[in-house]
Amino acid sequence: MIDNGFAIIRGGISKERCEQLIARFRLFAGANPDKFQKFLDKDGHYPRIVNLHVAMPELFELFASNRLAYRVQQALWGATPCLYTSLFYERGSAQPPHRDTPLFATRPEYFYFGVWTALEDATPANGALQVYRGGHKLPELDREDIAMRLFGSLDNIPSMSNDLWMDYQGQVDQQCKDAGLELESLYVNAGDTIIWHPQLPHGGGPIADMTKSRFSLVMHTTPIGAPVYHQDRFFNPSGDAPIDAPWQYEQAAGAYRVIHDRVDFDHKESFAVADFNIPPAEIRVGEAANKPTSLWRRLFS
Repeated sequence: MIDNGFAIIRGGISKERCEQLIARFRLFAGANPDKFQKFLDKDGHYPRIVNLHVAMPELFELFASNRLAYRVQQALWGATPCLYTSLFYERGSAQPPHRDTPLFATRPEYFYFGVWTALEDATPANGALQVYRGGHKLPELDREDIAMRLFGSLDNIPSMSNDLWMDYQGQVDQQCKDAGLELESLYVNAGDTIIWHPQLPHGGGPIADMTKSRFSLVMHTTPIGAPVYHQDRFFNPSGDAPIDAPWQYEQAAGAYRVIHDRVDFDHKESFAVADFNIPPAEIRVGEAANKPTSLWRRLFS
């Protein structure tokens, strides 16, 4: 993790459990056709789904029960990890190389990890995670200068700007190439987990067969209590930004997560968790998975 910017943890989740979770997802989607069906693409796949773990709590096992991955986060932060948000994928993202930090700008900075668990084998046919090994060690770009050229003032930076994102990520990609780094595909098996440094440039590899699925869950994790900001704070690192997270947490299966109450389809439409039909439970994370606990006051008051 320290040398390469990422770590591969083999077999943290059993292949049998991965198959069960995929089957559970299909059952869940089938029970909610009014929400899922309109998002199917021409190949019969769903787009990325934000915070599906809130409505389908079995997915939280990939964080809470993935013990070695959990301990890596715990050790490197010296703090208690929590699940901030998640992205559920039925197919590879095929995203260009990028750093996550403009969208996950913590205070203090860089207290964030991407934690990706494969539910199916990643192959050249269905796409694999790609990384610039060691790219996290390259110096940070002049963020203020990039923003000033676009907006003229650090006070005018919006929370989200595609132009700012593309400008920054294009310079990150060029910086890696200038340093002689090459994109490397990480072919892993179902149940394997990849954790990456917040500054590691990574992306989704090309998909040779668009009919192939590659189920996986990306978990965005932070220490409990760390706030997460977006581009307006990332590109203005000296600006005012409180260091206390404004949200509350709940506990399930001995681990913590930020409380959310909506599931979002590809950042286009969201639905309240209470509006989903939940099929009869099979293997749950535990009764606590559906019972928020008021840990915030206990931990931070």
